[in-house]
Amino acid sequence: MQVQEVKVRNEFLVAALFVESAITDFLSERLNIQDPIKSDFLGNNDNGLSFDQKIDAILDSSNFSIIDKSKISVFREIYKEFMLNAEAASLEESFTSADGNDDFLMILYPQNDYLPREEKLINATYQLIGEVSELVAYQTESVEVKMPGRKLFATDLFKMGKFASLFSFLFVI
Repeated sequence: MQVQEVKVRNEFLVAALFVESAITDFLSERLNIQDPIKSDFLGNNDNGLSFDQKIDAILDSSNFSIIDKSKISVFREIYKEFMLNAEAASLEESFTSADGNDDFLMILYPQNDYLPREEKLINATYQLIGEVSELVAYQTESVEVKMPGRKLFATDLFKMGKFASLFSFLFVI
């Protein structure tokens, strides 16, 4: 597998971790679970919800359009394919589902005809990563993407002015 193909697979898996984490945080807030990591329901254990189940939960609980639901569902299916075909020799060989997820990507994100199929798949996969990450971040109000509008510290400008003039006096001497 070429470096570009390995990179897109790795970035896809990182995006899947972000998506799962955002959904877990969203569900823990809605269900009032204080520590989702140690939770039997949401935690990473045998009894916890799987990636598929978390995706189903966000699809059921949020107002996504049909196209957005399709993108998230295809994201989930591609995740499964990447996990099952970790040893595939190329990105194209990673797509083995009878559902034709690679063809769906090509329809959803059309590319220039002069590009080789592998390059088209790489570009389309990156577009899917970006859109699904944005959709999930928006629906879950994830802090990793959407920063709250609060001040990290409050300053008194009058006191800061006095402090600055004191230090400027020291540099003059």
